[in-house]
Amino acid sequence: MSDVRAMLACLANEEVARVFASIVLRVDPDDIPQERRDKAIEALSRSGLITADTESLALNSAGIRAELASLSGKATSDPLQRWFDESGRIRQYPRRANERGALLTTIGDQAIAAGERLTETEVNGRLERYTSDVPTLRRYLVVHRILARENDGSVYWRA
Repeated sequence: MSDVRAMLACLANEEVARVFASIVLRVDPDDIPQERRDKAIEALSRSGLITADTESLALNSAGIRAELASLSGKATSDPLQRWFDESGRIRQYPRRANERGALLTTIGDQAIAAGERLTETEVNGRLERYTSDVPTLRRYLVVHRILARENDGSVYWRA
């Protein structure tokens, strides 16, 4: 089974990348010991970059194209999805302010309706589904002016 991260990891390893190039160019990498060459071939095959059978090794063009197609589908469907894990929790916050703002706006829209006034405990309850570090998320929502609050922090609402 192929995986873009595994493919990139193979290509980031100079020796494995040289074995890959030798397969694509159909030349023998004489300077790499057979044992290490076999390990590289195994990694390349697992990643989906090559197909390997008992008689030959070949570039897996179809598998690579399929991975590219799946990436482009993911990128266009929801660009914010990359910041969430499989269970919908925040994997990490974006570094870029505009991406972080978009992520926080989405969370604010999903968690708190316009016109709602909630206690801190109620806000925390709604934000728990996104992260285990609720105070940080709540603070980001306030700092980015997605949520507003009373000075004493007793009541929150959509800004």
